[in-house]
Amino acid sequence: MKEDTLKATILNQLSFAYINLNPDTGIKYAQKSLTLSEKLEWQEGMAIAYKNFGQNYYQISNYNQALFNYNKARSLNVSKKTKSDILNCISNIYMSQDNLTKALENAFNALKIRESIHYTKGYAQSFSTIGGIYYNLHNTTKAITYYKKALQANEKFNNENENIGITPRILFNLGITYSYLKRYSEALTYFNKGIVYVKKSGDTNSKSMFLGAIASVYHDQGKYSLAIQKCQESINLSNSVESVSNAYCYGLIGVNYFEMAIGNNNNQIPLEKAKKNILQSSVIYKKLNDKMHIYMNYELLSKIEGLKKNYKSALEFYKSSVVYKDSIFNSDNKETIKNLEDKRTIELRDKEIKINKLTLETKEKEKWYLVFGISLLAIIGGLLFYQSRNRKKTNEKLQLLNSELDKANKVKAQFFGILNHDLRSPVANLIHFLHLQKDNPELLDAESRTRMENKTMSSAENLLMSMEDILLWSKGQMENFKPQSKNVAINSLFEDTKNHFSSQENVQLIFENPQNIKINTDENYLKTIIRNLTGNAIKAMVNTKNPIIVWKIWQENNNTFLSISDNGSGGTQEQFKALYDDTEAVGIKTGLGLHLIRDLAKAIDCKISVDSKPNKGTTFTLLFK
Repeated sequence: MKEDTLKATILNQLSFAYINLNPDTGIKYAQKSLTLSEKLEWQEGMAIAYKNFGQNYYQISNYNQALFNYNKARSLNVSKKTKSDILNCISNIYMSQDNLTKALENAFNALKIRESIHYTKGYAQSFSTIGGIYYNLHNTTKAITYYKKALQANEKFNNENENIGITPRILFNLGITYSYLKRYSEALTYFNKGIVYVKKSGDTNSKSMFLGAIASVYHDQGKYSLAIQKCQESINLSNSVESVSNAYCYGLIGVNYFEMAIGNNNNQIPLEKAKKNILQSSVIYKKLNDKMHIYMNYELLSKIEGLKKNYKSALEFYKSSVVYKDSIFNSDNKETIKNLEDKRTIELRDKEIKINKLTLETKEKEKWYLVFGISLLAIIGGLLFYQSRNRKKTNEKLQLLNSELDKANKVKAQFFGILNHDLRSPVANLIHFLHLQKDNPELLDAESRTRMENKTMSSAENLLMSMEDILLWSKGQMENFKPQSKNVAINSLFEDTKNHFSSQENVQLIFENPQNIKINTDENYLKTIIRNLTGNAIKAMVNTKNPIIVWKIWQENNNTFLSISDNGSGGTQEQFKALYDDTEAVGIKTGLGLHLIRDLAKAIDCKISVDSKPNKGTTFTLLFK
């Protein structure tokens, strides 16, 4: 062919076609295309060549080299379509390196560009990438949603030949996600659909990958014979004997035989087969320099030899596993440790220089301070005689003023602290929504917009109610405002609390009042106490799985008890000191809500106690006589 852009394009297409078949060949075609594109000064062709370099390097897990080439491609003057493809590839690199924040940022930027130019063919790729990121974030619900969006986008694009490449990847990812959720039937359905697709393209490597995934599902189900069968089929299909897929399958065969042996009173025949396949897996991993899997294989071989009572051999394999494990640690941390040591040396040197400089400056200052001090003492001596006559009277006035000022400052500090405690969260939610609506309106579909508007409206209404509660308390502090007691239906307070925290969708609120009990107290004071205890419980369960809060009321020995329990991380009695000690400083870690609860409970003659144990949750109990 002529040395023109058409030839460069075909070379790029060949490079892309070899990604799954033979990345080394794909890299060679990318180099040929790059050389020709540079000769023609064709930046679009150069960018696509660099992108193909990256994708082929990515296929062999050389992520640093892949990212280097993607960044080279991004630096060139390219079309929006190509730029979106590059950003999506960069997202995959960051996902492989567990930098999920940057991965999600690049994936959404790629999708935004594709939507702006109506690049419908790229929608499925973007949705698939975003689904993968959410899977790595352990948000399987969103992962499945985006994977299915990717499949729907492919169906709308309606080009079977074009879809053959990406559809199997989406089906594979859906299968992996359902397998992670232990929904094995659905996982197998998607894996088998993927095999149907790859048969059309003759991509035996991808079929091998699907068979390995199916084998993994069978292993998790305890169907060891089926798992071994599928692994063997995968190995027979692989184009390269020394592929990662073959190493994985040999290892999985070994694991299955090992578990079969354990289930059969340590039968020697499965143990021998387990050892044989694990050794074969290790040979391939050594050629791939995959130290992590070599270490894991040797550890399993040590267990196999132990079951066979070959203790000397077991010890040798164990020693080898330790060597590889230490090697992994050293290679990952040697450079980091050296950098830290060098940094520490520099810091110590700089600190020593600063100390010497400060010493010299201090000596010079001391000389002038001495001169100034002598002069000042002479002046003070004259003033002391005059002041001594009025000291007693002045001190009495100052003590009175300081006492009043200290009291006012405490009230003011509590007031502003409570404003921060009760108003910050709803205001933050409101600002977050407004920013999102202004800066990224395209991320909100109609349903999400309506839901967030409802949540924002609810937060604003709750903000108003919180302000009323805080003003009530501040008035009581500043003017000795007295509570007004009446019969209060606890069910109405429970309903108010449920509405107030309706935006906390991940927290389950339970209210128990089977006897429909009423309490003679100030409704506003008690409502504020309940809200603050609920809000503190929600904050304490940020990292709790399936958070639950239970409010209940009961009567016993002519007393009424009202309690709140949560299954959060709990704490120590020291953390709740502000609940009992009026002198506890404002701003301690227990939160200003405890100060508010303490003062309001005292005002309505309510005794409050707390039972909290680390990692077992917390229970607050209010006693009304």
